[in-house]
Amino acid sequence: MELIRKTVLNVETTYVDGGKEAAKPLKMVAAAAVIKNPWAGQGYVENLTPEIRRIAPILSEHLTKLILDEVGSGEAVEAFGKSAVVGLNGELEHASALMHTLHFG
Repeated sequence: MELIRKTVLNVETTYVDGGKEAAKPLKMVAAAAVIKNPWAGQGYVENLTPEIRRIAPILSEHLTKLILDEVGSGEAVEAFGKSAVVGLNGELEHASALMHTLHFG
């Protein structure tokens, strides 16, 4: 897979919180991907759309599959969040553009 350099899946299960045992253990699953920023070093880019349309569907499908393979189904997901980090030579707008365009299935 050329777009995604690497991924990580983290699963955290909490059995006891604040000294109280949970009636049902809380499982939190996080999936992350490392990709090359296609806009790195370009400064302000007028139109991010072409690269977003190329990257977002692949990235979202891959990360969603990692999570669903772990939890079993979409019905098992109670909540979700998204975040992004931009490295050197990138802009905050680059992360925001991809993060707010991901289409989770």
